Amino acid sequence: MDIFLLRHAETLSNQEGRLSSGMDDTLTALGCEQAHAIVSGLLSLRLDAILCSPLSRAVKTVQPFLDASSLPFEIHPCLAEGQLVLTSEVPLMPVGYQKLSSGVPVPCSDESPGAFLQRVEHAKDLLLSQQYPRILVVTHGHMIRELLNSFLALPSKTRFPHHNCGLTHLSIGEQVTVGFVNRPLIP
Repeated sequence: MDIFLLRHAETLSNQEGRLSSGMDDTLTALGCEQAHAIVSGLLSLRLDAILCSPLSRAVKTVQPFLDASSLPFEIHPCLAEGQLVLTSEVPLMPVGYQKLSSGVPVPCSDESPGAFLQRVEHAKDLLLSQQYPRILVVTHGHMIRELLNSFLALPSKTRFPHHNCGLTHLSIGEQVTVGFVNRPLIP
């Protein structure tokens, strides 16, 4: 199985140099341009399905690609952004979800680091349960970082780089291999 992890396009928080795990951080004009600019690169990956965070910045990033393809598309609340976790000493905690006014479930706004890490494990299980051989996962920097740490079973927490519309490739088989981390899709 090949998993491609795509970080969303530029948001207002990114533009202002702030970290954000907020639910309502929207794409900037540049972010909308980036979302259109990555379509040809994504088409070249010969993907079979798309899994996406429920947060609007992820959905809006992948929308132009959805419009250009006919791939199965699913939104999963476990793929939403979470807290930056810098230590391996955080115990897993129960996960809670709340619904936005649109009815879309998202993680609770007061989510603990342990609940976020539990959600990362849910996301990993979700990815491993897929029947598709080539999957695009549209998500967020902290989720990508923690998925990589989990899939690679690293002995200590590693901070992988992640830029807007950066693409990371994992091959899952008898071993997990990394094809690339944070490859730019925008020419």
